[in-house]
Amino acid sequence: MDIGGGTTEIGVVSLGGLVISKSIRTAGDKIDSSIVNYIKEKYNLLIGERTGEEIKIAVGSAVQLEKELSVVVKGRDQVSGLLSRVELTSEDVREAMREPLKEIADALKTVLEMMPPDLAGDIVETGIVLTGGGALIRGLDKFLSDIVKLPVFVADEPLLAVARGTGKALQEIGLLQQLTNEE
Repeated sequence: MDIGGGTTEIGVVSLGGLVISKSIRTAGDKIDSSIVNYIKEKYNLLIGERTGEEIKIAVGSAVQLEKELSVVVKGRDQVSGLLSRVELTSEDVREAMREPLKEIADALKTVLEMMPPDLAGDIVETGIVLTGGGALIRGLDKFLSDIVKLPVFVADEPLLAVARGTGKALQEIGLLQQLTNEE
């Protein structure tokens, strides 16, 4: 499961081939926008998308943390037009991210429901691997695992996982061509 900036890609791979895949346009950028909109609605504070992403990285969490984090956010007050600041907690950001994270979880559930029963045992054993920048959201693995009742892991260096996988596929270009010609 690759949660990038613009899309979340979910795929089930078996015997070197893609069995099921689903792509949704809910990913990091939409999560950032949700944070921006939440701050605008709750605090009347206008911030940019980049600030939304910085907040997500600094204090964003998909699950409740043992010790909540906080960050001071600066922006323009929507009413007065003057510069202002508010303190946001990871609880605020979790609430802001709730809807896009639910959309991602729902897409994962849909793919798992479409999966052939004979592959279900493999997923129960090996679990689901998260890649992409979205995989770095604190507690996202636990959040998804609690919903789908399967093990969910963050890949080593999730930002590089897709590129490394592509590199490995290119090293096995003959096998890759053979697999694609069989389809």
